[in-house]
Amino acid sequence: MSRALAWIRKSKGDDEDIGLAEQRELVRGLAEEVAGEVEVLDLGIHTGFSTMTRDDPAGLLDQNERVQERVGELEAGEYSHLVAWDDRRICRDEYFSVIQYAATQGDAEIVYVGDVNEDDLTFDLKRRIERDTKEEEIEKSRRAIDRRKEQGYDHGRPRFGMTYDDAGHYQVPGDDFNTVLEIFRHDRNGKSRREIAEAVEVPLGTVQNVLDRHDWYVEREKMAESGSVSTLTM
Repeated sequence: MSRALAWIRKSKGDDEDIGLAEQRELVRGLAEEVAGEVEVLDLGIHTGFSTMTRDDPAGLLDQNERVQERVGELEAGEYSHLVAWDDRRICRDEYFSVIQYAATQGDAEIVYVGDVNEDDLTFDLKRRIERDTKEEEIEKSRRAIDRRKEQGYDHGRPRFGMTYDDAGHYQVPGDDFNTVLEIFRHDRNGKSRREIAEAVEVPLGTVQNVLDRHDWYVEREKMAESGSVSTLTM
């Protein structure tokens, strides 16, 4: 199955920059269009510069452990696509060439939500999805998401181990939920996230996402057990 890495980042204090909320919605939306599974790297407010051009003890892009892991996964061929708003949302200096090389080695296509003027690109990036029909499709998806939010329903692809209830409104435990429980058990037993990933045979990023959303999973399991998923308003 194809798998996309949705890369989300915004520079601190750049009021004219595209907002995080819009990135989170539209970057993920495009990622879901081009791939069957989506992994999200949400860096929030984070510098786009690396140690290749800066010396900042506060932490630069290539010093971020999550960035290092995702770039390693890109190079290892774990993703078919790298999706971002534009090239500058991925990186703002020469470290972009490292990320681009990793994507090339892993045979991952880099695609953007926003238009990128290739004549102005600092780096030689040629591969991206044509935007002629995508904008209309994304806008339709955005309106559908807004309607679901207004009704209090879940939206987007189910998280790992989950599926939608019969009414299609809320996410409930699915076929892989036992793996979610196994991840929690290994975590309680003190295993590292990488050890857990090897034990349950899922990507490290999936383990991280499941553990980060522990309370959400517990809540949804209780909803399913109580039979309240068809009437609960989120």
